[in-house]
Amino acid sequence: MAAIFSLLGSKKWIILDGSAGISRTGSGAPTASGAKKSFGERIDDPPTNVTSGDSHGNRRVTLTANPGEPLRRSSPLRVVDIWSLPGFTELKALGEGGFGRVVLARHDVSNSVVAIKYLFRRHLLDPARLAAFRREATILSRIHSPHVTRLYEFVETPEGAAIVMEAVRGISLREVLAADGRLEPEGALAVLKGSLLGLADAHRVAIVHRDYKPDNVLVGPGRESKLVDFGIAVLAGEAGVPVGTPAYMAPEQWEGLPASPSTDVYAATCVFFHGVTGRRPFEADSIETLRELHRDAPVPVELAPEPVRALIARGMAKAPTGRPFGAAEFVAELEAAAIAGYGEDWEERGLLRLAQRAGVLLALSPLALLGAGTAVAPGLAAGTAAGTAAGTVGTTAAGTAAGSVAGTAGTAGTAAAGVAVSGKVIAAIVGAVLVAAAVVVAVVVGTAPSGANGNPPPVAAGTTSATPVALVVDLPTRTENDGTFDVSAQYARVSGIGDPAVQQRVNAALMAPLDQWIGYVRQGVNGPEQNGDIPHVHNEVKIDRQDRKVLSVQYTLTVDSAQFGNHGAAGVRTINLDLATGRTLTAADVFRDIAKSAQGMSLLSQRILARSPGGFCGGTPPVNDVRGLEPGDLDPYTPAGTGALQVGFAKDGVTFVVEASALGYPMVCDPTEIVVPYRDLSDLMTPEARALLL
Repeated sequence: MAAIFSLLGSKKWIILDGSAGISRTGSGAPTASGAKKSFGERIDDPPTNVTSGDSHGNRRVTLTANPGEPLRRSSPLRVVDIWSLPGFTELKALGEGGFGRVVLARHDVSNSVVAIKYLFRRHLLDPARLAAFRREATILSRIHSPHVTRLYEFVETPEGAAIVMEAVRGISLREVLAADGRLEPEGALAVLKGSLLGLADAHRVAIVHRDYKPDNVLVGPGRESKLVDFGIAVLAGEAGVPVGTPAYMAPEQWEGLPASPSTDVYAATCVFFHGVTGRRPFEADSIETLRELHRDAPVPVELAPEPVRALIARGMAKAPTGRPFGAAEFVAELEAAAIAGYGEDWEERGLLRLAQRAGVLLALSPLALLGAGTAVAPGLAAGTAAGTAAGTVGTTAAGTAAGSVAGTAGTAGTAAAGVAVSGKVIAAIVGAVLVAAAVVVAVVVGTAPSGANGNPPPVAAGTTSATPVALVVDLPTRTENDGTFDVSAQYARVSGIGDPAVQQRVNAALMAPLDQWIGYVRQGVNGPEQNGDIPHVHNEVKIDRQDRKVLSVQYTLTVDSAQFGNHGAAGVRTINLDLATGRTLTAADVFRDIAKSAQGMSLLSQRILARSPGGFCGGTPPVNDVRGLEPGDLDPYTPAGTGALQVGFAKDGVTFVVEASALGYPMVCDPTEIVVPYRDLSDLMTPEARALLL
C-alpha cells in the first residue's frame, strides 16, 4: 500500500512508493501512517521537506488537484497510455479492458512476483475514472482476509497510476465450469464457504462486493478458493445505478437500491446454484426479462440436489430481510446443511476434488509454464518431490465480464489469470508495531495422489512407520466470535501421516500458536472499541519447508484493536516439526550444543550477520546499547515477547526471525528475517539436527 500524505489548503497529495495504511481524516482526505525506505520496509516519520527524491531512493511526485479539476503539475501531462511502474520487470500481460491493463511483474529488489493493475494514462485527466481507481485501492486496503486478494501498494504519479496486488496461481471458477459443466455438491459447497469467509471479512469493515460471479472466484491446486476484484465494491448502505453481472444480481441491485451484505449473499448463492446444477438460476433473452425473473420468479430449487435446496431458497430470498444478513451468518447455515447432507468430512472431500481438477487445468495452461519458470524466493521452496511449492492461487479479474450492467470506471475488461510462486515477506509496519504479511496467503505443499474414487489412497495394511505416505498440508479457516472479539484465521493442518498419534501431535502443535494468540487477546481485550466495533484477530500462514522429514510453518498473527497499542498488535511464530515423531524443534534444540557457550553464541551471531551486512535491523541505527546474542535468546517465543531468536527451515537454509528490539534496535525492526545456508551453520548444529535437515 502506498503512503498518502494530506496537506492543508488545496488538495495536494504526495504519493510515495511505500507500505502504509490508507486512512482518512474527518474531511475525507487520505492521511499517511508511514512510508517505506524500500519495498517492504518502513521509516517511522515521513519527511517534511518533499523533494524529487531522498536518501532512501523513494520517488516522490507532488500532485495538485482543486475540487472538480483533474490532477495537474507545473508542466502539461503527455498522455501516452502505456506506462510501467519503475522497479518492476513485467513478465506477462494478463488482461486489458476499458480502464487499463493488468500484468504479472517481478519486483527488481525482492524478486517478489505481483500483479499490477494499471489505469490507462488517458484516464488521469478524467476525475471520475481516477477517483474510482483510488477508491478500489482504498477498499482493498481495508480488507484483511486469507480469502481475498491482498493489496500491496497504490502508486500515483503524473505518468500513471497503478495498484500493486497479490499475484495468484490457479483457475477461475468460470473456467472450471466451462471445462466440467458443474461441480460435485461437496466441491460447490467448499467454494461457497471459502467465498463467504472472504465476503464476511469484507462485510466486517462495511464493504459490499456487488459483483460476485464465477470470474471472481479462484480455485487453486492448494485446496482453497480466493475472492478477487472489488472494482465496483461500495460501502454498505450506498445506493446508485444498477451495477453488477445480471445473471447473479439481487433484486435490490436491479432497482438501484442501497447495497447490503445480504446483496452479496444472494449473488454467492446464485453462483453456488450455477456450480451445483451447471446452469444459472435464471436465463432470458433480454435484460428486462432477466430483471423480472430475479425480482418475481420462484427460485428453481428442484434442479439442485435435495440436501442444498433449503440453503439455496434462503440465500436467494427476494427480500433482503428474508436472507441471512451477511456472509458470516450464512456460513453457519451452510455448515449445518453440508454436514446433514454429505457427512462430517464433506469439506475435506470437496477441497481435494477441487484441487485435483484445478491442478489438471493449470497443467494444460500456459500459466503452468510461467509458474515453473518463476523464481521462488528464499523461504518458500518446498522440500522434496513429496511436495511442490504452490504459491498463492487464482486468476485476477481485470474487470467485469461482457454482459455487466453499467460497469463503473475501472472495472470493464477481460478476466486475467496470474501466477505467483514467490515467498518474500512484504512487511507493512504501522506505528511502532510490525504487522508482517507474507506474500503467500494460501500455500499448500504437496497434493496427495488419489485413488479411483478421488480420495487419498489408504495406507497399506501392516504399515507402522510414522513416515508420511502422502503428506498433505491444507489451510482451513478457524472462525470464532464470543461477543468481545472475533477470529477469522487460518492454521496449517496435515493428513497422510501413517501413525495417527504422530499426526495428532503434529496438528496440535500447528494449532498451538493460534490458541496462544487468541488467549493473549482474550486476556487483553476490555470491551468494544470506541466506534462500537469489536477487535478482529487475523493471521497469515507461510509454509517454509515440507518434505518427508520436516514441516516448517510461519504464522503472522494480528489483532486490530487500539487496546493493544495505537495500531493493534502483531507477532510472528515459527513452528518446526519432526514428522517421524511429531516433536517440535526450537532454536535451542537445533543449536543445543552451543546454547550454553558465550563463544558459541558469538559464533552463531557472526554467521547470521555475515548474511545481513546491515545488522539485525537492515542498517537502521540502534536506539539503545546493542548487545550480542545470548543463550536466553533461544528460549521458546511467546506472545508476551520472550525469546529474541526463532528459527524456521527452508529447503536450503535456516530462516532466523530476530526480535531486534530485544537487542537494542527500534521496534520498527521487529521482526527481521535473515536466511543463512545450512552449509554455513552445519558445524554449529547438533548431530540430530544435521541428520534431519541436511
